[in-house]
Amino acid sequence: MSDRTLEALITAGVGLVVVIAVRFVVGRAFERYEQRISAKDPALAARRRTTLGFLRKVIVALVVALAVWKVLSLYPSTDQLVNALLASSAVLAIFVGLAFNTPLSNLGSGMLVAFAQPLRIGDRVTVGDQTGFVEEMDLLYTTLVTDDARRVFIPNSQLTATMIVNRTIRDPRRVLSASLPVRLGAPIDEARATVLQAIEGLPGLHHGQARVLVGDVSGGSVWLTATVAAPLNADVIQLGSDVREAALGALAEAGFLVGGA
Repeated sequence: MSDRTLEALITAGVGLVVVIAVRFVVGRAFERYEQRISAKDPALAARRRTTLGFLRKVIVALVVALAVWKVLSLYPSTDQLVNALLASSAVLAIFVGLAFNTPLSNLGSGMLVAFAQPLRIGDRVTVGDQTGFVEEMDLLYTTLVTDDARRVFIPNSQLTATMIVNRTIRDPRRVLSASLPVRLGAPIDEARATVLQAIEGLPGLHHGQARVLVGDVSGGSVWLTATVAAPLNADVIQLGSDVREAALGALAEAGFLVGGA
């Protein structure tokens, strides 16, 4: 093994240690900062969490790039190439062009989103035809977790090129609706009261926020629409089933369903 190869291995090892140390130190510093501002302003903490998380990844990526450059500079052929690129006045223009016209545009777009924050980590959003919670924002992709536990990886460049519906920033609730048939001729006010009483007692909902409205009249039925609110982390599939089961059971017992007495 040549002296240059040995030096390169040692430099790579030191670089790896530095990357791990920087990642740990920056992570701890950001975590303590977030804890301090969380006690004062949770909303500000949510905004900072997304920005600082993305910045930490950028800092680590830069340290990795510097470590790789240091190893490459040990060899004359690669050292000349790297120095020529760094000395060129066109490097910045080339980098900017790549950042916004190639897959590296995901990095530039991710930085824009991290600071502008149309979405934040933990928000429930709709991007295109995908709806879910923002689990992570990496340098190239943002991860959504859907209601059926699928992980959808969205390129960051898509976040600046398509409409984003954020369902959390102003109203941090999950809203569920269920349509319920009531026979024609049934006392609607009593049917509504029956449904409201049945769903208000369900666990896992924000109590006092349920509504029952008259939706449509079709197919020989009056359709009531029951709307309830739940926490962001609620299992909406199970809650939707519970709401329909409780409401239909109460309507059937009161004789308000189609075909009932």
